[in-house]
Amino acid sequence: MLGHPGFDLDWNLVRTFVAVARAGSLAAGARSLGITHPTAARHIQQLEEALSMALFSRTTQGLVLNKAGERLDTAAQVMHKSALAFQATSDSLRELPASRVRISVAEILAELLPDLMLCEMGRSEPGQLAIDMVVTDDAVNLLERDADIALRHVRPEQQDLVCRRLGSLAMGVFAHKSYVDSYGLLAAENISQHHFIDGLSRDYFARGAAQRDLPLQEQQFVLRSDSIACQRAAVRAGWGIGAFPLWMVQSEVDWLPVYESEQLIEIEIWLVARPEIRNNEHLQGLFNRLGESLIKRLAPV
Repeated sequence: MLGHPGFDLDWNLVRTFVAVARAGSLAAGARSLGITHPTAARHIQQLEEALSMALFSRTTQGLVLNKAGERLDTAAQVMHKSALAFQATSDSLRELPASRVRISVAEILAELLPDLMLCEMGRSEPGQLAIDMVVTDDAVNLLERDADIALRHVRPEQQDLVCRRLGSLAMGVFAHKSYVDSYGLLAAENISQHHFIDGLSRDYFARGAAQRDLPLQEQQFVLRSDSIACQRAAVRAGWGIGAFPLWMVQSEVDWLPVYESEQLIEIEIWLVARPEIRNNEHLQGLFNRLGESLIKRLAPV
């Protein structure tokens, strides 16, 4: 039995196979693994040669698993989960301090996190711990070890994760003084005369306005971008009114709250971690300190 060819397979080839099958292309699969496109292509070729069979059909839309690939993908997924479990168990058995932690955070909180960790978690923390901060509004897969800890806007659906609700992120409605000088403050009776700045896919302003029955027309949104930096630049330039976290505008000169109720919308904030954090006192300590610090920073003044 030990002489079976399956025992000679390089796990890296199977790992690449799983990533490419999931992503649907060599390029996307390579990016998810942090390897180059030629390396991913070579892995797939080596795996197909070792098994003496093709696993994908090459189409104009990308790589599609053929029947053999579909059957092997099921077994490969089991191997992948087992490999992750093996790595998680070995990590917990070492019981060593984490020297580098991968944290996923939405852009709306990314600017707050470094200062928070330095000022409220202790001056020595950054020197002892290196952070890989993944700034994305997409929910990374913690069970697949895409990150150790994540800050999210909604309660996670995967039940195995360690979750803690931190409260709500208060958003306010602001404009530059030059805009207010020209258009005045925002009120129900003059809302049709104002211009607005919002996210492209994360349209916090539009959602907040809809919750308060404020009628806005499509042409009133003079700029849409999922880049918070771009939205802030547009407000500074006097383009219009935008919605931002209250903590973010404290450093903005000549910005004014423009609605009679400064707060427009609240966004739930959840701190989430992969389940293995329970077995690592150092990661769990970081998780707890980060949670407490964020609760204090997000609390209403």
